[in-house]
Amino acid sequence: MKVFLIAGETSGDLLGSDLINSLRAENPGLTFFGTGGVRMAQAGQKQSFDLTKHAVVGLWDVLKNYPKFHYLFHKLLSECIRLKPDVIVLIDFPGFNMRFAKAIRPVLKSAKIFYYVSPQLWAWKPGRARLLQRTVDLLISIIPFEPDWYREHAPGLKVAWVGHPILDRVRPVTLNTSLPKNKTVALMPGSRPKELARHLPLLLKTLPLLWKNIPDLQFIALAPNDGIADFLEKKFNACSKNFPPGSKIEVLSGYTATHLSRCHLALVASGTATLECALAGTPMVVFYIVNPLTYHIAKRLVRVPYLCMVNLLRNKEVAPELIQSQATPEKLSKIATDILQDDDLQSYQRAELHRVVQMLGEPGASRRAARVIFQNSNLAFSDKKESKEQAPGQNKR
Repeated sequence: MKVFLIAGETSGDLLGSDLINSLRAENPGLTFFGTGGVRMAQAGQKQSFDLTKHAVVGLWDVLKNYPKFHYLFHKLLSECIRLKPDVIVLIDFPGFNMRFAKAIRPVLKSAKIFYYVSPQLWAWKPGRARLLQRTVDLLISIIPFEPDWYREHAPGLKVAWVGHPILDRVRPVTLNTSLPKNKTVALMPGSRPKELARHLPLLLKTLPLLWKNIPDLQFIALAPNDGIADFLEKKFNACSKNFPPGSKIEVLSGYTATHLSRCHLALVASGTATLECALAGTPMVVFYIVNPLTYHIAKRLVRVPYLCMVNLLRNKEVAPELIQSQATPEKLSKIATDILQDDDLQSYQRAELHRVVQMLGEPGASRRAARVIFQNSNLAFSDKKESKEQAPGQNKR
């Protein structure tokens, strides 16, 4: 039986590879097609192409690359129609995947369509929840408040909350008990080329200000993969003449939570990395910069008061956010200095981050997502018997 998966970003590629492995554990006879990235290919997906290589951020970048995405979209649509998969799994990447669901639904009526990781419609386009209701058989959610939101905005949409997959990769740290004597700050500028291009100048201008305030401050830069680690190392080495004598920024790849657990603070681009900080119990200052056109449009559409998921989950500002024009070296260095020099501020964040971790569910999200897919499709378990394990919560039609 055939499973067709689409992931368009590095984070989705990681989710997709975990899901493929979990689906295969239930039925080794499944065959996987579609598109994703390196990890999904390694997990056994027969890819039409690597869509993650084309990931962009913001409306302006989408418009500039529209002809390319138009071509890739229709190539993938034709491939899916030709293969006639039993199950289609759309992983995040809403601008592409919601259109794909709308296009494929009337053509492959017998295929079951699952959307894994809800588009953040509660933040910007609540009306599009009805589109999901018309095109998707089941929405698999990883954020705890989403099932209640969809009950209100799309009561006919079936939703299953499975917990957050990050808990399958990172073990939460209850308390930082082995912090080094010298203050250590983690730098996490993002994982996409456009994010790095916009965020690295901010950090490079912030570092001298922080060293001026706290002369013995140490920094480590955390990269999601070796390629980005090499890029960061070159950038920091090129700017080392502006650093105090003997100062160096250590660049590390992988084992993010382990490295974070020895840091007093993280300067982090908004995204999944903020949850990694929460799991490590590391206080943070969050920043994010996008193309001005994207920000201007998003400001009119976004309906939530925060960007950082930690703040959204707690519904208050746990971690300070510096977005767009607010993200200046002066403001970032001042807030960071205040936190580093105030034990009460650090303790407050750590306590709130612990509460956030408790809201994410239990490990095993990928396994539960796989079993939800089996239970709501024609895919057969390897033992021909339906698993008794249920997802943490479902909103049935």
